[in-house]
Amino acid sequence: MVNCYVHAEASSVGTCVGCGKFICENCNTEIKRKNYCKSCVDELFDDSKRKIERLEDNMNKNQPMVFMNAGGASSSSSSSSSAAVGNEGQAFGLTKSKTTAGLLAIFLGGLGIHKFYLGKWGWGILYILFCWTYIPSLIGLIEGIIYLVSNQNNFARKYDPGFLR
Repeated sequence: MVNCYVHAEASSVGTCVGCGKFICENCNTEIKRKNYCKSCVDELFDDSKRKIERLEDNMNKNQPMVFMNAGGASSSSSSSSSAAVGNEGQAFGLTKSKTTAGLLAIFLGGLGIHKFYLGKWGWGILYILFCWTYIPSLIGLIEGIIYLVSNQNNFARKYDPGFLR
């Protein structure tokens, strides 16, 4: 019979799954029906502890703290209302201005400049191709009024490809 690698006088009851060394009854730690020596168990717990600490550090560094109103209570200090009160360009992730798009549509809508501004290149080219008919000018005037009258969130959701929300 083979003896334990720590206790030379004790006979082994099995081998450690982690390191493969023979272990006695005193050195054996059974986890999920597998035998481990005490040094391998310590190593496993240390690795797990380091992984948990790394995850906690990453969560603390990279993730902003977010509070959500679960509904029911209509308090004026909820996170959604406080985020909307701040700088709208940053709070909503806007990249296109509805005022700029509206003015471009009204004054240069016949050439489709507002469509190029909004990233709709195909429509912009179509407007240029038919600018001699004055139809794009009429459509541009209507679109400009729609842009200017619409809500900032609705405009961004519909026309702004960089809208983050």
